[in-house]
Amino acid sequence: MMAFSFLIAALDWETLLWWLKVVPMVALGLGAVIFVHELGHFLVAKACGVKCEKFMIGFDIGGYKIARQWGETLYGIGIMPLGGYVKMLGQDDDPAHIAEQMKKSQVDSRSSDAVPIRGPSGETYYVDRRSYLAKNVPQRMAIISAGVIMNIIFAFIFAVVAYGMGVKYQPSIVSETIPGSPAWQAGLEPGDEIVKIGERANPTYIQLKGSVTLGDIENGIPCEVLRASNRQIESLRLKPRQEHGELAMIGIISAQSIVLHDDKRHQGTLPNSPAAKATLVAPSSDELAAQKLGPPRFQGGDKIVQIGEVPIADYRDLVAEFAQHPGEPLQVVVERSPAPKSGEKHASADAKPAATRLTFEVPPYEFRDFGFSTKIGPIVAIQADSPAAAAGLKLGDVIESIDGQPAGQQGGWTPSTLPDLMRQAAQQNREVEIVVTRSGSHEKNEKSSEPERATIRVKPRVPRVIYSGLDPNHTCGAEALGIAYRATNEIDSIAPGGPAERAQLLPGDKIAQANIVWPKDENGKADKPLTVDFTKPTANWAGVVAAVQLALPGTKVELTLASKANDKGRVVTVESEPVSKVYFPARGFIYDPVFRTRMANSFTEQLSLGLDETVDNLLLVVRFLRKLGTQVPATMLGGPGTIAAAAGGAASQGISSLLIFLTMLSANLAVVNFLPIPLLDGGHMVFLAYEGLRGRPANERVVVALHTAGFVFLIGLMLFVIGLDIHRWLLT
Repeated sequence: MMAFSFLIAALDWETLLWWLKVVPMVALGLGAVIFVHELGHFLVAKACGVKCEKFMIGFDIGGYKIARQWGETLYGIGIMPLGGYVKMLGQDDDPAHIAEQMKKSQVDSRSSDAVPIRGPSGETYYVDRRSYLAKNVPQRMAIISAGVIMNIIFAFIFAVVAYGMGVKYQPSIVSETIPGSPAWQAGLEPGDEIVKIGERANPTYIQLKGSVTLGDIENGIPCEVLRASNRQIESLRLKPRQEHGELAMIGIISAQSIVLHDDKRHQGTLPNSPAAKATLVAPSSDELAAQKLGPPRFQGGDKIVQIGEVPIADYRDLVAEFAQHPGEPLQVVVERSPAPKSGEKHASADAKPAATRLTFEVPPYEFRDFGFSTKIGPIVAIQADSPAAAAGLKLGDVIESIDGQPAGQQGGWTPSTLPDLMRQAAQQNREVEIVVTRSGSHEKNEKSSEPERATIRVKPRVPRVIYSGLDPNHTCGAEALGIAYRATNEIDSIAPGGPAERAQLLPGDKIAQANIVWPKDENGKADKPLTVDFTKPTANWAGVVAAVQLALPGTKVELTLASKANDKGRVVTVESEPVSKVYFPARGFIYDPVFRTRMANSFTEQLSLGLDETVDNLLLVVRFLRKLGTQVPATMLGGPGTIAAAAGGAASQGISSLLIFLTMLSANLAVVNFLPIPLLDGGHMVFLAYEGLRGRPANERVVVALHTAGFVFLIGLMLFVIGLDIHRWLLT
């Protein structure tokens, strides 16, 4: 009782109410998918005259269940909610019980209820006419396939109902691209929308990801992009990239709005960020209080409508201003509506009071670093139509110096500060001289592979995009040049008096692992540490540096080193410090995602959309299974925990979103359950097909062996996916 009371106390009432709303919806939804599957078996069995002894949702392990006898059938809910079953006279999924079931179904041959059947060895048995075994092969096939057919029918029904209500979805609008990714190389920008990929028109963001994951990696995927810059449709072929066991991707971050997100913890800003430290300029705090507009700081629901004198219409406009003015304080104007009084609800949009404009001054954010630099890696990607491409920079080039200054703490720039250095040059409207080391193999007919030096003059462009959430395993991008690169794990130089020198780091040390340890916030909560393994080729030190920008004070990075002096490695801890006159463009705002609603305008359109959704999901499962273990890693599978979490996320967005999730789940269950694996419906169909061709059931020993193998496989698969669920839970 004390533990339960503590749990309730730890949850705020809003979270508790959310759980009380979502959990029943998820339970009913998942239960419905299982119910309709078993209902299919039950109804067709009844139609064929088979006696159904049990109809169970969940498994009554140890006899634990809630059940009631109604007529000849016991209906119930079992203690283990991982499926269900219909128990028919003379039918058992366990082949070890075949003889027992045949014996149980046997009747006197002189009885009017007796039906002769042939056993596996050709012997004749007389069984009850209402036994499953007494039915001919087509009837038994109908009974076995009915569950799958019912799942497909109800997947369609779920989708039709959902599109009648309106389905909320994220469109395939770009907010950012990952530097070096296919989308980045193709020059996709914030606001661009993928309106067709492959044969799918107007894909949702989820559909886009699915099309990429299962797309043609070798030849690429044709797509059409509505460009935000000129509202013209451009045809592209994007070649998904897959590295080191990850899913194939094209590098698009989903659409973000200009409305600040309200998650009750951050209120639209990251703690200690410039956005959180913004000061109110107008109106005054007294006027704000008089109008009941909330606190004199940014809050969830605020809509950014202007920065300085520039009106902001969308996220594209917003990031362009941040990208061009990272070192300046910015006046950010938001629209805010007064909160309704307790118990008051606005009847319509016209009844809502007009929004008031609030102006805040947001300070710049000085870039933070650790007082050491690592060696810069080669250029791994060059953006189409970029200054780098025009100037003649090439893949594999390694930048040695810029305007005569070598990379490193003494040279005035590092792999981490290179993007801002190029941004400053662009805003000064000047060329820079870049010296690179390049392999001679770039040139045609060049036999020598000895590196050579090349001097390139390039005029950077003023950036209009920002990379706000660089993953330490992604490449870095210098947007002003249009290049992507990595920083290696080998320490190149140490800044005198900085954190690295105090931690006794040395040039030549190699970072084997970086562990980012986040401090607790004002609510006493801390995210789990982020570990970057530098034995993997995707690890990028500049990405680690980018990941700690805007972090709370006290964020530490534990470095496991393998140095020249100590091959066993040692662990040191460093904290970041500001770098003078270098700036990070993101200001620490958290935005709402962009959502649209797809609703049918007629019942005919409902049916069409529902059919398309059902067929798409069935084909998606088939394509997923075909590429499982090759293009799709087995670690992408999910167990009961993943399904429940996904269902909860869908339910939190409304009933229509949950129905679309159930459409997907029903399609999954239909396809997977019809695979030719013993113990599954598909396995039973194979045995029935064999019986129909041969005229008698398969040899009992063969059936037992195959069922045993199927049982071992399914149990192993279940343990594997549950293990994946536990692993994901530990990482979150």
